[in-house]
Amino acid sequence: MAVVSKNQTQQQTPNPGGGESRIEDSTIGKTCHQCRQKRTDLVGSCVTKKKDKTCPIKLCTKCILNRYGENAEEVALKKDWICPKCRGNCNCSYCMKKRGQKPTGILVHTAKKTGFSSVSELLKTSGSDKYFYTKKVKPEGGVVALPLKLDQENSIEQKHVSIKKSRKTKREELKDLNNGCSDENAVVKKSSPKKIKISDSVHPTEVTKKVLAEGKKKKTTTKDIKENNVADKIKRIKPALKKKEEDQVEVKLPQGNSSITVSGIDLAPEDAGNVFQFLEFCSAFGKALDLRKGQAECVIREMLSGRSKRRQQYSTLTQMIIQLLTVILEDKGETSVCLSATDASWFTTIGECLSESEVKLDDFPPEMFEKGISQYEKLNSSKKLKLLNFLCDETLGTSVMRNCIDSQNIESVERKKEAKEKINAAKDKEKQLKQKLQDELAQAVKEKNGIPLLITERDAIVSRINAETKEVYSEMQNAIDMLSKKSQGSDDAVRTNPVELDDNGLIFWRLKSYNDEPNILLQDLGIWNEVCPHEKWYSFSSEQKPEIEKYISSIRMKRLGAQNNANTLIA
Repeated sequence: MAVVSKNQTQQQTPNPGGGESRIEDSTIGKTCHQCRQKRTDLVGSCVTKKKDKTCPIKLCTKCILNRYGENAEEVALKKDWICPKCRGNCNCSYCMKKRGQKPTGILVHTAKKTGFSSVSELLKTSGSDKYFYTKKVKPEGGVVALPLKLDQENSIEQKHVSIKKSRKTKREELKDLNNGCSDENAVVKKSSPKKIKISDSVHPTEVTKKVLAEGKKKKTTTKDIKENNVADKIKRIKPALKKKEEDQVEVKLPQGNSSITVSGIDLAPEDAGNVFQFLEFCSAFGKALDLRKGQAECVIREMLSGRSKRRQQYSTLTQMIIQLLTVILEDKGETSVCLSATDASWFTTIGECLSESEVKLDDFPPEMFEKGISQYEKLNSSKKLKLLNFLCDETLGTSVMRNCIDSQNIESVERKKEAKEKINAAKDKEKQLKQKLQDELAQAVKEKNGIPLLITERDAIVSRINAETKEVYSEMQNAIDMLSKKSQGSDDAVRTNPVELDDNGLIFWRLKSYNDEPNILLQDLGIWNEVCPHEKWYSFSSEQKPEIEKYISSIRMKRLGAQNNANTLIA
């Protein structure tokens, strides 16, 4: 946890994009790429890499919603998110200038009034040349005209207000207040047409107004004014702090179901982990082992249903064990491997592999394998499953499996390269479509001799271009999905990585062998520092999916906040 000093301040500022106010922190906050304010609620982890460095751009929750129409929680869940700058449609002032365009300023209100969900959608449809920010030039003499109200558009007179007071005038006002000015109008006479301000940052409280009206009756001091201003400021800050505390309410994980079914097989709680380990192994290396479709599920079904006591020559479990042993023995250099399901040779070979392995299993003493196949038939399904997974792990060190892993890694790199090329091609198409829209609109106006297009005519052109744009976006999304599947390192082409894990020993998985909706499983290891954790597995119903995703999102947001705090302390 980051240590915050006493003089560290948080400033509550109104959100220029509308909605609730937001908290900025100049000490521990990180800079939002869009609004350039130091914030503590930045989201987004861009996967784009430039010169072996990951893109560091992040945006605050309000900017990513108002400027680009993306939900912060959904962005936090995505592992394949690409930031607006890398997508080529960033509309911040810096990126707009870099592309030779003018900055837009605060445009979210205009976008929402015209029916668009975000500034990005407005600019994409109407073009950025139509909307740009013009800096107001200060007129000579320090006087600026007030904008006319709707009912004053035909009025000749227009009020003017001096935008700057001299220091002498301010000193005289303060002096009158401190001396208890007897003439209330004297203060107003010396001041400008503006109402008197006691503080540049806080309006006068009701108490201060009452004191000013009394004049002679009571003498006001600078101390009284400051105390009243502080009280007024505290009243306004308290609701914001209360709102922030409500937003930080801990998200609870829904209760999972310990009853798990895979391919019509009801798994016992103590066997679920080992079953998923075996099925994921067969899913990754089924081609290398020449497994038939559904063979792994048949093995599990036979083992857990008690049918493994059938004759060994007809057992799919025994045939799977012999397949694995053959790969291990051939890798050791044995040219003629002849294991039969009709005798105990395969069971004796398991004992030899176990004695030579660095892995030691206390449930299987060496003398057990010398007593013949009858000892294997006495084992329960959990121990047989444990023995089967041991053989699967042993095959991973063979040359057959290593070659399989290497070939899949090469394919993964090629798919990643292909996906990047498709993304770049889609970006080029998007730019061409934007230019095509502008050209066609300009050509249509030219054909009408400069007469502006009707709404129906403009909508017809825009809808046709939008249809082509949707196809481009679909191609880009498919490429991003392809990129996200194999976006990690070396062995991840065949390795199953967890979706998320937290500090309480909870691991969330999305496995190929489990297809029920939602396809998220929870593995509970208890406490991380336990030497031999007793794992438990849970499934969830489809109605619980939003709660699970919200919980996973909260874990990532907490980790992101902790990383930002740690980086701040290091800096």
